[in-house]
Amino acid sequence: MNIESYPLTDEQRYMYDEQIRGFGMALTLSGSAVFKGSHSIEELEKAANEVIRINEGIRVRVTTDEQGEPVQFVAPYEERSFKVKEFGSKEELDRFGSEEWALMPLEFGPDNELFDMQIVMLPDSYGALIRTHHIISDAWTLFLICSQFIKILNGETVKAYPYRDFIENAIKYKQSSRFKKDLEFFAEQEKTLPVSTHLSTEPIFSLEKHCRAYELSKEEVALVRDYALTHKVAEANLFSTAVCIWMSKMLGMEDFYVGITALNRAGIREKNTVGAFALGVANRICIKPEESFEAGINAVSLSRLSGYRHQKAGMSYYVNGKEPYDIWISYQTASFDGDIEATFEQYQQPVMGPVMLLKIIDGGDDRIILQLEYNVKYPDRKAERLVKESAAILMEGIRDDRQKVKEITDKVMEE
Repeated sequence: MNIESYPLTDEQRYMYDEQIRGFGMALTLSGSAVFKGSHSIEELEKAANEVIRINEGIRVRVTTDEQGEPVQFVAPYEERSFKVKEFGSKEELDRFGSEEWALMPLEFGPDNELFDMQIVMLPDSYGALIRTHHIISDAWTLFLICSQFIKILNGETVKAYPYRDFIENAIKYKQSSRFKKDLEFFAEQEKTLPVSTHLSTEPIFSLEKHCRAYELSKEEVALVRDYALTHKVAEANLFSTAVCIWMSKMLGMEDFYVGITALNRAGIREKNTVGAFALGVANRICIKPEESFEAGINAVSLSRLSGYRHQKAGMSYYVNGKEPYDIWISYQTASFDGDIEATFEQYQQPVMGPVMLLKIIDGGDDRIILQLEYNVKYPDRKAERLVKESAAILMEGIRDDRQKVKEITDKVMEE
């Protein structure tokens, strides 16, 4: 059978090069979803196979062409059987997920699958363990797969669009005048580049990951949700503002850069397609200590909007080591629609080279966690401060958004 192959996107080429450099295990994303109730093994396997059938992205393989260049192709769908693992509790599942499942790498090769799934059975629940290579999936699509899995089990119709649509659109974009304009945007930004934003000192090239986290209380989550709703502000922008205010104070800078991940799912077709869509976009932020918290929100929101207009070129421009920042902020949704009683966990995996990634993990309802993952030389004490004080700055700001930024930081960040 003659199977059509496609070039890698810029994001995928970056990850391919990282794998070749030896960071293969670091590029494996893993997680689990657990749903209350019960289903037969046959029903669970049928739903899991349907997820694989409708998502071409899950069936992508990576190989090289006659010139030795990396290419990808979608393997034909074949029904499969799944391993079934039984656990006595959710805690036991999560121990397995973090200590074993997350540490199993997925390697390239024309015959190597870059997606793995196992059925999970618990005393009063069921679910799935999922592992996927970052070159075909970002963290959001882990959740998308789990969401499709439960919808199919519930008898809902789930439609995913062809992966080739995404690839072909990426190729057309690289050939367009829009791409040139987007690159020009970042080049113009660089001409007046402030001093590089580096919270960390010299990087440590290690796969060991450190993590510091802060979980908001139910009352704090309620305040965030209410403020976002009444002021028509994205919750992602609220958290980004608080973190940027903290960074401005710690750096002693009003004008600086921070990387903020963006999902390149511009249309309804892409939103329901598994693929490596996440981009790290450089956002130039200007925080004025004498201005209000509300003004800070507006500054961050406008910067993000400006960056997102040109985000598709972000990886193309910065992939050659031009990142003017060392910390990324990523807002990750992990809540299911409707009244489904479910939990979704993403397990930490070793990271690929030096990185500081602040995840705002939105679990829906009354659960939001700030989690800083890093493997650079950065004191644990400062990492602890970053997550806790950013949350405190956010609370102070939304309680009275007319307060000056300086007043908030002086109140929250006193040693």
